[in-house]
Amino acid sequence: MATTIKCTARRMASGAAHEHISHLWWDRVEQSGKVLESGVCTREEMVAYIEKNGNASVWCPDRNPQLQGAWVHVHSNGRIKYVQTVADGRKTDNLLSLPQK
Repeated sequence: MATTIKCTARRMASGAAHEHISHLWWDRVEQSGKVLESGVCTREEMVAYIEKNGNASVWCPDRNPQLQGAWVHVHSNGRIKYVQTVADGRKTDNLLSLPQK
């Protein structure tokens, strides 16, 4: 059964935009929704994971639980790589809607 990483919380450092996400909490989930393990990683670790496993490996729920979540992709501002959700081909703010830790 396929597993994906579901983002569950975030920590910000020195700003409020996506490139300021410093840590992401996550659950590894089966297609059925069963949580297999949980953890936390830095932005750099999440970037490396997505670059290795592809754009359909990490997702973030929508703030409205009735709506489908969005895949997390790697982006760059020319200085650093960061993560941001993409839905229907456009960047979204799902990660910034996650609870802060």
